[in-house]
Amino acid sequence: MDDFEKAKRLEHLFYIMRKQRMPGHSHVPQEFKMRDMMMLDSIKQALDNAKDGLVKMSEISTLFRITPAAASQMVREYERKGWIRRVILDSDRRSVYCELTDEANELLKQNEECMMQGVVDFIHYLGEEDSDALIRILEKAKAYGPIFDHRPKGRE
Repeated sequence: MDDFEKAKRLEHLFYIMRKQRMPGHSHVPQEFKMRDMMMLDSIKQALDNAKDGLVKMSEISTLFRITPAAASQMVREYERKGWIRRVILDSDRRSVYCELTDEANELLKQNEECMMQGVVDFIHYLGEEDSDALIRILEKAKAYGPIFDHRPKGRE
């Protein structure tokens, strides 16, 4: 198999793996998608790093590299679902802050537990030798950097 065929095969496998859902997500509500989990987890990390436990809407916009209008729309959707609360401080009436609700924190916790169990099951399926090899290969891939940043010009 030549390099181009290997690249096509890897690309296809990455695509298939992204589309597959791990079994056992039944306790997580259907409307809680991978995108939601990733967005809320990123917001949670920003909140954990914030000195006051709140994150500004402008920081959410910057975090996700989206426009303020898109950030507002995302927060509105999560607010409607009961996952985010907007907060306006008496000391700063011009800025809008956000915090995660207890429901969002619980969903994130459940989802993480489910995902971790899925990874543990996958490790058992691979066996010790193959799981160690996969970790070694992924660590090497991470050291290489973002795969698509290394494409020659004109192949974007």
